[in-house]
Amino acid sequence: MKAFLSRYWLTVSISVIVLLLFSLEPTSSNWLQYHRDLVNSGEVWRFFTPNLVHLSLEHTLMNLASLWLISLIFRPLLKLSDWSIWLVALFIANIVGMHLWLPELTSYVGMSGALYGLIAACCVAEFRLKVKISALLLVIVGVKIFAPQILGMKSEYDEIIGGYIVEESHIIGYMQGIILGLIWPKGRLNKPAFGTLMKKPIN
Repeated sequence: MKAFLSRYWLTVSISVIVLLLFSLEPTSSNWLQYHRDLVNSGEVWRFFTPNLVHLSLEHTLMNLASLWLISLIFRPLLKLSDWSIWLVALFIANIVGMHLWLPELTSYVGMSGALYGLIAACCVAEFRLKVKISALLLVIVGVKIFAPQILGMKSEYDEIIGGYIVEESHIIGYMQGIILGLIWPKGRLNKPAFGTLMKKPIN
């Protein structure tokens, strides 16, 4: 247990914070969600905190499940300090990206855009470490993100989460993740986590 907490304490901490904030709704969203007018009036913490609040319990659990899946697969790719930098950078970059490129967006909650950025960054970084299957995963994730935009499909998750998915946040996060994975110093990458996982024998 101690080794697990040592490796995943950041994911555990985020999960606890997110669940605690959900228990304090709607007050937590009132103070922490992205709101364009309030950001423009100086409440700059809303460039980060929208990732920590959600529309519903279903929305909360879906995002936390995704965070844990990505962490369990890719966490060994980076030192914990660098993993922390990636998460914080993508959390902020995704909200800033929407603020700049989606002027019609007035409010937003959730971390799915940043999570798409995280998986894209991990895939690109692993591809730089010669893990070809990571490129395939990157393409699959890209198809999932861009298909609704190209085909004009409504997200199947809208009714589940109790609101509508801002698909553009996924695209922005995905592109930011690709950039992060490309520019991150190769010398600061550890062993390819996904590649190692795929090579493990099945008992």
